[in-house]
Amino acid sequence: MTKEIMQSITEAENKAADIKRVAEEQAARILSNAEEQASRMENVSEMECKAYRETQLKNAHAEAESRYTEALNVQEKQAKEYCAEVLKGSETEVQAIVGRIISGNR
Repeated sequence: MTKEIMQSITEAENKAADIKRVAEEQAARILSNAEEQASRMENVSEMECKAYRETQLKNAHAEAESRYTEALNVQEKQAKEYCAEVLKGSETEVQAIVGRIISGNR
């Protein structure tokens, strides 16, 4: 009877050792898979962030160009209006000066 109990204990220990070995192998595979997945996710995230950054920079550049062009057009229009107003008011004076130069009356 003692021999049977000892044999039963030995078998239980061997079975427990097998279960532990299988569990450790499974844990190692799970860990390896998790690390691979984390690495892939990190690479994908890095590429997405880089693409997003480039897109945002292009958008910002396009918006800056648009604002610059708009501001330039507004200032150009204002400058032309100012020049036209100044020339309009100086027309008679310019004619008077030209007339004096032509007549020799400086």
